[in-house]
Amino acid sequence: MNTNGKVKIGGTLEYHQMLMVAILSAPNRPGIAGKVLSYLGKLNIPIDFITESANLEGLADITFCVQSQYRPIIVINLEELQACVNARQGKIIDDVAILSIYGPHFREKPAIAGRFCSALGEAGINILGISTSISSVSCVIEEDKIESAHRAINQIFTLPD
Repeated sequence: MNTNGKVKIGGTLEYHQMLMVAILSAPNRPGIAGKVLSYLGKLNIPIDFITESANLEGLADITFCVQSQYRPIIVINLEELQACVNARQGKIIDDVAILSIYGPHFREKPAIAGRFCSALGEAGINILGISTSISSVSCVIEEDKIESAHRAINQIFTLPD
């Protein structure tokens, strides 16, 4: 941490013109994520973000982001994608962006994700999805909030010149 209270990070990445797709309430069993990802692969749709978790009913929710240009293909295939994993519902959220901060070595810097998410929340930005790796934290937010998000993270992180 710097003397001004900011934490030094390696930088930011952002992905624009995205849409978020949720495949909701599928049976939570081995291979469900593989089926979804394989289905999208057969359609030649690259995925920029993915999470899977169990919901309150113990069923699997799989959420992913793709570039908006793939929306027509997603819309045409959404029911079949749901059916291939026996999901109860599919949902598309348009006009999202992914904002990522990266390390190095976030594993050695506790609270990076918390500070990032808190800064977005304090700026009134709702996080639609979160994904992490050893050296990055990515948040899906509404596209029109990206500039506010940058202002918020510049308050708590020091970025390279």
